Order: sequence, then C-alpha cells, then structure tokens
Amino acid sequence: MTVPLGDSHGPIVPAPARGSYPPGKEPPSVLILTKNEDVNIEACLETLTWSDDIVVFDSYSNDKTVELAKKFPNVRVIQRKFDTWSRHSNWALDHIPWTHRWVYYSDADERVTPELRDEIIRVSNQADQPHTAFRLRYKNMFMDRWIRRGGLYPVWIIRLFLHDKVRYEDREVNAHPVVDGSLGDLNEHFIHYSFNKGLLPWFTKHNSYSDMESREAVRIIEQGMFWSRVRQLFSNAKGARRRGLKDLSFYIRARFFVRFLYMYVFRLAILDMKAGFHYAVMISLYEYWIELKIQEQRRSWKKRTEDTVLSLLRVNAGANHAVGTAPRDGPKISVMIPTFNEAAHIRETVENAKCLGEVFVLDSFSTDGTQRIAREAGATVVEHKFENYSRQKNWGLDNLPMTGDWIFILDADERITPELAEEIRKATRDPNAAEGFFVNRVVIMMGRAIRHGGMLPSWNLRFFKRGKCRYEDRTVHEHMVCEGKTEYLNFPMLHIRRETISEYLAKHIKYADMESDEWIKMSQGSDRSARAHRLFRDLPRYRLYLRRDYWPSVPFKPLVRFIYMYIFRLGFLDGGPGWHLACLMASYEYMISLLFKEKRRLLKAGMLTIDPTTGRVIFQPPPSTRTEQKAGAPGSSPAPANA
Repeated sequence: MTVPLGDSHGPIVPAPARGSYPPGKEPPSVLILTKNEDVNIEACLETLTWSDDIVVFDSYSNDKTVELAKKFPNVRVIQRKFDTWSRHSNWALDHIPWTHRWVYYSDADERVTPELRDEIIRVSNQADQPHTAFRLRYKNMFMDRWIRRGGLYPVWIIRLFLHDKVRYEDREVNAHPVVDGSLGDLNEHFIHYSFNKGLLPWFTKHNSYSDMESREAVRIIEQGMFWSRVRQLFSNAKGARRRGLKDLSFYIRARFFVRFLYMYVFRLAILDMKAGFHYAVMISLYEYWIELKIQEQRRSWKKRTEDTVLSLLRVNAGANHAVGTAPRDGPKISVMIPTFNEAAHIRETVENAKCLGEVFVLDSFSTDGTQRIAREAGATVVEHKFENYSRQKNWGLDNLPMTGDWIFILDADERITPELAEEIRKATRDPNAAEGFFVNRVVIMMGRAIRHGGMLPSWNLRFFKRGKCRYEDRTVHEHMVCEGKTEYLNFPMLHIRRETISEYLAKHIKYADMESDEWIKMSQGSDRSARAHRLFRDLPRYRLYLRRDYWPSVPFKPLVRFIYMYIFRLGFLDGGPGWHLACLMASYEYMISLLFKEKRRLLKAGMLTIDPTTGRVIFQPPPSTRTEQKAGAPGSSPAPANA
C-alpha cells in the first residue's frame, strides 16, 4: 500500500500487527530510503525477508522502485518529497508507526549477510540489552573487489537503534544520528555496492552531494565554528572525532590533493591496485567539487561574470545585451538559437541576436517558459523533439521558415559583440565572400575573460550562406561541414559560462557520457563523424585529427590535458579561473576515459550494441534478474563496477 505524504501529518500506512515469534527471534523493523532505485531494490529486499515490517520510504521515484517493492508482502511504501537527509530521516522516525521498537536502517545498494542478520536479531532480543543503538562496519565493493584500504575500512556507522532514541543532526548531507543512550558495536558487516547503477549515476549523485556539502561548509566557515570543531577532536563520543575532522577539512586549501595523498599513499589504497587508484581519484574529484562550490558561494562569481560581459558588450549595468539593430539594406541574415530550458538567458540572447536580423528559437520542448519569453523578446519559436545536437540543428536548417541569405547559429549562452556584428555585415556585402565563416569565442568564466589555456582561439563555423553547411552526424561536440570556401572572422563572440558550478558539472557529466559513446563507436568502426579535412583548414584541422583519431589512445589523458592547458598553453596567466578551468577539463577527460572503459567491458560482455540505423549506443540488460548482475541504464554498468 502506498500513501503519499507531505511535510504535515496525513494518512499513514498502518504498521502490521505484531506477530508471534519464538523466544529470541523477534526481528527489527527496517527503514529504506529510496529515489529511483529499481536497479537495487529487489536484491536489497531479498536480503531482508527475515523482517515482517519493512518500510520503503520513497521520494516519489519515477522508475519502477515502488512497483518492485510492492511485490514483497512484508513491505510498506510511504512517499514524501525529499528536502534534506536529516529532515527526511527524522520525519520517518517521527511519523511512521513501527511494529517493533528496534529499527534497522539500510540503503537500497546495501546487502545484509546471513551472519549480520543473525547478529541483529540476537542483540535486539537480548533481555538486558544496555545499548540503545549499534554501530557496524561495511565492505565497499568496487571493480570486483572489496576496497579495504584508503581509509575506507573500517568506517563505523549507526544502523540499528531504538526508534525513539535516535534523531539525525540538522545537516543537508551525510547527517549523523544523535543517540540518546549507550552505543554498542556489531561484529558483522553489510556489503555496500555503491556502483550498482554504474559510474554515470555516481558522478551525478556526487555532484548533488557536493552542492549540499558546500552549503554546509559555508555555514560552518561563516559562523566561525573552527574552535568548536577543534574541541570536538578530543571528544570521547564515538564518531564525534571523525565528524570534527571532517568539518575542519573545509578550512584546508587544495583539500582534494590532500585527500588523494591521504587515501592513496598514507592509507595504502595503492595496495588495492587499479580499484584503489580510481576510488582515490573519484573521491578526490568529489572533494574538489566541494571546494570549488565553496569558492563560488563566497566570491560572487556570477555577478563578476555579468559585469565583465556588460563591459565587453559596451552596455550599461542593468541593460539588456542588445548591441544595435539589423540594417534594412544589404543581404538578409537569419539567426537560429537552439534551446532547452533557457528561461534565465533567452531574453538577452534574442535581444542580442536581433542586431543581425530575424531570430528563430528552435526549442526542445522546454518546461521553464523559454518559449514564452523568446516570443515576448521578438523571436519566432518552433518546437522539435530533441534527438542529438547535430540532428536537432540540421532539422532546424531544413525546416525553419528562415528567409535570410545568410545564417548565424547562436547558443543561448553566447553573445555577439558590436565589432563582430559589424564585421559580419561587411562580409555579406562582399561579392567574393566565402561560403562559410569561422567565428572565434572568448569564454567568460568566474568573472574573467579566459584568454589562455588553449581556450583562445576557439574556432566554430557559425556563419554561412544558406544551404552551404550542415552538421556532421555526431551526438556531441559536432562540427559543420561546408560545401565551399571558408574564412575566419577577426572579431570574437562571447561564450558566457554563467551557469552555476553544479550546472556546469551536470552538463559535462552528460557530455562525458556522449563522448564516451563516440569513442565506443570509433573503436567499432561505427563512427559517423566527418573527417577533419572536411571541417577545418590549417592548424585547427590537425588539432581535430589529434583529438578524434589519436587522443582516445593517449595514456594519462587527464594529466596531459591539465599540463597542456595550465603550463604549455599558459593557463596560469588567467589566475584562479585558469587553474580551475584546467582542473575541470582534466576531470572531464577522466570521466570520459572511465566511462569508455566501463562501456568497453559491457560491449565485450554483450550488454551494449550499436544501432546500425541511428548510430546510438544501446544498453541490453542480461537475462538474469539479480540486481548485482545488471545495470540500470545506457552508460551504466553492473555491480560491482569494473571500469
């Protein structure tokens, strides 16, 4: 039975009647928090069938989590909108009626062993039990092995408790339970398959976790809680010292590097071989994301970026990004802007694009009001279902009612400078003009124009005679193929990275998934990308050769990318933003490489195929129904992950 609940009291699934149990055999109730856990929930519940009262506390999953959980007769499903870990968990303990006094908490990607089951039942039935809660350890599985070093073992966490004696501290993520009473330790372990859904969901989840962790860090730093955390290091309470050390780590600069050295060298993750290395890198990457988001919140990067953009566009603060109107004489220009959920930017983009001519917004069925705002700004809006970037834009070139002799393609986070607009108008009046023009882009990020690190020049074929150019068939980082002569314009446009770090990471996690698909297709001879000589001339042609034909086989790609950007291409001259951009691009290369290795293993196992018609990489689950042996979605791997 499923009963939706809000934050206030409402109808609640009643607890099942307390049964009759042999002496010493009464099980505890079980609490499982879920959100889209159809990959895990069945296998988790199969290890908990010994309890007659299991509550799946679901945050409105939109997969089959609830459907699968309801197949088990000993399961109640209660739903509530998630807010924070502590509030969500405390709500469950405050409002859900329990059949038994003892409650065992489990995540969906955890498995209770028979030995742990027996110990749980034994201690919870002990007549003179002095403890009100118990800690236990877990074995974290990654790349087909238990990661027992790197500081990952032993980690003690409270999972068994009297439900009226525990509440969680007020913390957005990684909230720890506060116990009213004595705390004991169990000897047995549960098994943790943290990569059951594959690597892609892990990156997505930890992007979200780093949001919450960074907000908590800013609260601790700005409220001056340093010395209280130092005193916590000398506490006798179990777990308090670890929490104090965790909070003090927010004050450490380059904490991601410190974390890697701590895990890989000092705590000997090196002895766990490849799995230990990758786990140390991934946790260090997570720590870097936290550190970056702390700086974002404390340094007002968004406002500084906007001030820089207004200065380069030569408009006043508070004005839109318009840089003039299109002339009435001369060849007509049409501007196409592909969008999806760009409500925050689209008005300024359209106002800016009108300096060239008519504006068409090709929208992928946005849900945030992008279409309405674009129409109000003066654009013609046409909606088309998104398939991939190249096919979406090619559809627009073929079907939008554009009347211009020339076409300019502009993204919603880009702006045309006054100098570029004037140069474009002059090019259209030249009877000997080329069929296509490459436009340079200056990235504006963290309040600064990025002019080093290989980010400038950044040539993109965006302006061309109608009917002369089309995009190659590629899912991401697509380029245009031009039938005719191409030239390079002198003045750049602006590429404004105004999104939050979280949004930036979410976008690049998605790009890494698609790029790794392209690597898979290249490895199988199914790549549909155009050859480099058809896309560029001169130096950019050879850069693309290297990127597509040789780069996937280069060892240590993240390190090579960082050294190339930050040292060889002088990224250090861009100050802090140059450092962070080099780090972010190195992490992007790491995600691509790791996802590619994961998918290559799935391909060998017959769990990935390439559709010969569409060119899409398609995941095919194995026939087994055991969760530990199947993956959840394209781009994800079975547990344990084996990249």
